[in-house]
Parts: sequence; C-alpha cells; structure tokens
Amino acid sequence: MSLVRPPTFEELLETYGDPRRVIEHLLESGLTPQEIERRYGIPYHRIRLYMERKFPKRHVLFGDIAATYERIASFRSPKGKETELAKFFQLGALDFETKVRLALGRLLDKSPKVGQGIIELALAKATRSSADSVRKLFHEYGDYGDIASMLVQARKPTLTVDEVCESIKLLPKLQGIHDRVLMIASLLRCSTSEEAKYIIRLILQDLKLGYHEHTVTSAVARALGIGMDAVEGACSILGVMRGLLLAPKGEAALRSVKLRPGMFLLPQLAHLYDPDRLQLPALVEYKFDGSRLQLHKWGTRVWLFSRRAIEKSQTLPEIVEIVKAFSAHSCIVDSEVIAMDQEGRFLPFQHLLLRTVPREYEEERLEEVSLTIRAFDMMYLNGRNLMDLPLEERRDYLKDVVPREYISEGIVCYSEQDIIRAYQDALSKGYEGILVKSLKSVYEAGKRTWTWLKFKPERDSIDCVIVKALYGRGRRAGFFSSFELAVRDPVAKRLYTIGRVSNVPEALMAKLADVMRNIAVGEDREGVYVRPFIVLEVTYQEIQKTKDTTSGFSLRVPKVVRVRDDKTVEDVDTIEKIQQLYEMQYEERFKLKTI
Repeated sequence: MSLVRPPTFEELLETYGDPRRVIEHLLESGLTPQEIERRYGIPYHRIRLYMERKFPKRHVLFGDIAATYERIASFRSPKGKETELAKFFQLGALDFETKVRLALGRLLDKSPKVGQGIIELALAKATRSSADSVRKLFHEYGDYGDIASMLVQARKPTLTVDEVCESIKLLPKLQGIHDRVLMIASLLRCSTSEEAKYIIRLILQDLKLGYHEHTVTSAVARALGIGMDAVEGACSILGVMRGLLLAPKGEAALRSVKLRPGMFLLPQLAHLYDPDRLQLPALVEYKFDGSRLQLHKWGTRVWLFSRRAIEKSQTLPEIVEIVKAFSAHSCIVDSEVIAMDQEGRFLPFQHLLLRTVPREYEEERLEEVSLTIRAFDMMYLNGRNLMDLPLEERRDYLKDVVPREYISEGIVCYSEQDIIRAYQDALSKGYEGILVKSLKSVYEAGKRTWTWLKFKPERDSIDCVIVKALYGRGRRAGFFSSFELAVRDPVAKRLYTIGRVSNVPEALMAKLADVMRNIAVGEDREGVYVRPFIVLEVTYQEIQKTKDTTSGFSLRVPKVVRVRDDKTVEDVDTIEKIQQLYEMQYEERFKLKTI
C-alpha cells in the first residue's frame, strides 16, 4: 500500500490562487491554525489575519519604524524629538492615520486585553525561555520591550507595518489568553531584536520615547504648516486622536470645530498649591469629596460625562432633572457630583461609587444614596464658546443659568492671608480643602494649569509595619518602588494589610533597600515579602473601605513621615484604631450642611 504525500503549500497555492483561499481550505479540512503553522510553516499571526480577511497592502518594513523610534529616543531635547517626528509625518509611504497612531503609540482605541502575564508567556514561547526567567529579567530591567530586544535573535527584517498593526488590532478580538499568547509570540519570532522592542511597547501602549502628546501635536502642526493653536483647539474639543486626524484637511477645517453640547470636553485640571505660583485676585471654592461631572444640555436633551468621558445620564437620573431646569436652551457646565443621605447631608466619596460606577441600575441604590451637584464653571452657553473669557465673567453666566443651591460657594481673596483663612474655614466646615483660581484665568481644556491650585490637608498619621517591598518599573527597575503596609490585631495576634505607599523619598528608599533583602522571607512576581520589622509613620488624606486589603481599609494618598526606629511591630497601630479613625472622619463629614 502506497502512502500519499500531502501537498505542499506552494502546490496548494497553485490550485487555489491566493494564500487566503489556501488557509480556508486547510481550515475546512479540519486543521487548526496551530497545526497549519506547524505543518506548513506559515506564521500563526498571518494565518489569523487571513482568517479575518486582513491582507497587508503595503510593503513598508516595520524595521523602518523601529529605526525611527530609535532615532527619536537618541535625542535628549524635546525639540530634537519634535523635529524627528515632523520628518516622520512628512513621509509619503504611510497614510496619515497610521503615522499618528504609531507616533502616539495607540494602534487601538480600546484595551488590547494583554497584561504582564501574557507578555511574559509570549516572550518565553517566542524565545524558548521560561516565564520565570523572563520575569526575573523584568525585575532587573523593568521594561518588557528591552527584554524582548535582548532575547529575540538577530534576523533579516521581513515584517511589514501593515502586518504588525493589523495583528495588534486583532488581539482584543481573540477569544482566549492562549490565542493572544500565540499571536504575540508569532510576531516576535518573525521580528528583529529592535522590532521586537517596539512591538511589545505598542501592544502595551507605552513607547517610552520621552515625549508627550503635546510633542506629537507640535510635530503635526510643523509638518503640515498649520498654526499650533488651531491644532490644539481642535484636539481640546475632539480629543487628541480625532483632532490630529482632522489636521490634513487644513487650518480652516480645524478652526471650524466648534464646541457643542453632547461632545465631551477634556476638563481643566489643577496643580497642588504653591504660594509662589499664586495669581491674585483669586476665587476660592470649597473642595468637595465628590467626582467631576460635565453637564451638557441641548433643549430637553441632557448628557452627563465623567472625567473619563463615560456618559452617565442613565445612572444619575436626579442629576438629569437638575440640568433640565437650567435657564438655558444649550450649555456646558463643569461641576462636582456629591452623594447625600436622605436628610441632605453630604456623604464620603465611597458612597458616591455606589451610584457612579457603571453597573446595572438598581432602584434600592437610588433610595439609599441620593446625589446633588455643585457647579463651578461654564464653558458654553446658547451657541457661544465661553472658554476664552476670564473666570469672573464665566461665573456671572453660571449664576444666570444654574439655580443658586447648585452653585459651588466661592469667595474672592486679594492676599495669601485671605486664602489661608478661607482654607481654615473650609476645614472647620468639614470640606476636603479649597481650590484657588485666578479670576483672570481662561478655561484651558485638557491641561493642568497653575491658574488653578488645589489646597488639601494631610490627615492624622498612623504607625504601620512594612510586610512587602514591591519592585519598580522603568527608571526604578531593579529597585524597590513601594511598600505594602500592615496594622495589627492584638487579640488575634495577626497583621492586616492597609494598602501601599509609593512616594518614598529616594534617600530613604536607598537606605531601606539593603535592609529589605536581609529580612526577606519570600518572593513573587510583584516583590519581596519581608519579616515585619520596619515601622513607618504614615500620614494620609482619608481612610476608605475596600475589599483589596485584608484589613478592609485603605489609606488615600499615603505619605511616609519617618521611620520609627524607636518602635517594633508590637507598637504599630491596631485595626481597632483604624476603625475608629474611619468612623471619626465619617462623623465629621456627616455634620457637613448643604450650602
């Protein structure tokens, strides 16, 4: 009996005419993508692209993009990086959208559904390493792109830009983790070491090239000969990606972008209070323990946008009714949404989460926690963009439109002494602090500006013990970057975690690093477990309830005050004290009266 030799891929190609039809035939024959890869040597990522009817049309090598990235990385100054990016945007081989996405490092508008574990497995599979060895390298170097460059063998570049981009865009559509591991590993097996670095970084959406979005917008304006203000104006309204993609249509098209209700606007943000940056006279507003909410009205239609542009009108029906009552046909108002009890007293932020975190609407939550707003700015009114007006004028329009009970209380201060008195008054009334805003400031969408300053106190301090030292990333690779903290239960004689502190001064971290290794008792992918020995005094802004720690509590914005060399683990604060501190701050806030 003679054996029949299966046809080669080349023979099948002659029969069916193109690779896609060959792949379809093999799949219909019962072969899996992995079997096709193993039997015919077709890279897995190309098989999946054929299955999705994605066929790279251009033959621009991805190696050329990797070389561009390396050139940009070699420049220390922002101006040098901008110049290289401007040259990149002037190249004709790629369409403008692809160049924008490559420059921003955002090939996808959503998550690729790829985390640290998938990257480690893919690198291990592509380079015949173990996941443990990849993880150890990450602890030493702190960047998976650099690790890929180290592990991937030198080879001739063959990957095209289309091939890489389409493969990465396909990742979130793949059903399982295993498929995503195979997809990434296949790309890495076909890449050069330099290409591998940037394939990983593009997947993780972090190019690590030392520039920000502003550098990209400047480079686009420079490459296209368009005014920077026109590009920035469109980006502030449309978002960076959509604004930049409109740029090739010219300055007139960019300037035609108008603010309108229903279109989310990036919010202006504040820096921490710095008296040297203070601009007087200033409006001082109370800082609420709530969440940013952008209010849009057009006739009877209302949109409510969170700080992250999530539309929330379905989950916040009482806010919709408040906005409908505004004295304007159309407007865009900046505000804070705050939780209240049934007596109208403000509740802490964690109660707000019951209503603002996206979830299926539940009637009992509406009864348990009601909501109100405090409006503090107006950016648009009845067809007019108000953002270029000074704050004092925008506030006048706000008072004409929004009922008084929903406007954030403000006081004009002419000296720093006035501001300090206003700050102390805010704390005495149970507010988080104050916001200090220059009366002459315009609304700068999407920017953190020195015309807005936030002034908040640090709360009480507690003594807690370090139970784990966590590895850093990026420039902190190979070093510890944060500590897991714990308090004690003297009855059960156990320690319970209360969260992590990360803003540890460099000098203190260096001092503690050697000690950590001497008292280490175990290790995992995140860091080193240590014998409870080092006691820290830590201040915080608030204690919150959480399911993420074993104590059930966490510290909001913790900061290290000092190492308590005079204390042992037996002297750290108890979980009972944490409970008491939590209840005390709750009672403080509960006393807060509505304005």
